[in-house]
Amino acid sequence: MHHVFLIPGFFGFDALGDVRYFRAVRETLERNYGAAGIEVQVSGVATFPTGSLRRRAERLLEVIEASGALERAEHIHLVGHSTGGIDARLVASTMRGLGHDRTRHALEKKLRTVVTVSAPHYGTPLANFFSTLYGKKLLYFITLLVVIGLKGIPTSALGGIGGVLGLGFRAYDLLGLNETILRQLTNQLLRGFSRERHLEVRGFLDSVLTDVSLMVQLTPEAMDVLNQTIEPLPGVRQVSYATVSPPPLLALKRSRWKDLLVPVESILYSTLHTLTSSPEPGFSYHPPVDAHEAVTGARLDFAVDEGTCDGVVPSLSMIHGEFRGFVRADHLDVVGHYLRGATERGDGADWFLSGAHFDRARFEQLWGDVTAVLTGKA
Repeated sequence: MHHVFLIPGFFGFDALGDVRYFRAVRETLERNYGAAGIEVQVSGVATFPTGSLRRRAERLLEVIEASGALERAEHIHLVGHSTGGIDARLVASTMRGLGHDRTRHALEKKLRTVVTVSAPHYGTPLANFFSTLYGKKLLYFITLLVVIGLKGIPTSALGGIGGVLGLGFRAYDLLGLNETILRQLTNQLLRGFSRERHLEVRGFLDSVLTDVSLMVQLTPEAMDVLNQTIEPLPGVRQVSYATVSPPPLLALKRSRWKDLLVPVESILYSTLHTLTSSPEPGFSYHPPVDAHEAVTGARLDFAVDEGTCDGVVPSLSMIHGEFRGFVRADHLDVVGHYLRGATERGDGADWFLSGAHFDRARFEQLWGDVTAVLTGKA
């Protein structure tokens, strides 16, 4: 039996109520494994939203230990999105000091694969910004937007609430908000949540304001040090996928005019993309590679350089180990949060107006390829 652990990025949750971080990924992997006639168990990992890499790696080990996979599974695989990929690399390394030594020793015998998708292996300039006082506020707002969007509240609703609070949802207005106004905005947006879910989400959001350890550790400066010290476990296959989405102006040109009536997504994407596409002086990512698409192998019709990104992480920063290629998608598209079509617009799945036009066919291709990697078919 195979056991696959899905490790979330810096938002850190497996599920908030009925909202899942990996949307339809678990079901897709289970279906693909079933078609291949291989038994599998897929588990989500709930970790710390912005806690340190060490705390997140320790939590991953705790989840693995509690799952029973070390006793029942023959093959264990770690699949990490965004920061979850760095968590997986730490656990699948010779680095000491993470504790759980017995668990790690047992895991070494069964761990077969580490797959990273959109992971900041060389850091991201966005982390430098999010670790500042102003950046924490924007990160809080983005996290709030993602949570309510995944819950099914359309982000267009923010326009009316913004008017009540006197906000035009310009990026620099958000940076000037004090925590009192942020909490008022939170109360407005969580009105439709049950008391239990409201408290759960508030606790999750508060942790974003109080702990930015992860942001400091994901800067290009910090990841440069980590990459010099971390050694992968021998015999564990390490595979990476990178995402790439259009720059803001190109995204607006490719979007349908009716989508432009929803400004929040385009403003946030534009702000984050601009911050992410500005490399930190003195630090570099993985050297440029032949720009080809994952799965199809077709060459991209544009070059990938240090300014190319998915709105959150530079694309060249995502390359590590065996590189399978680039996916035309923004940062959350690949874990299932993309626009499914006109009949599903109300599900709030797509919170970036990136213009990448990721769709179900690409989603199925990507996770079909990941399944092939995990099962040794590719």
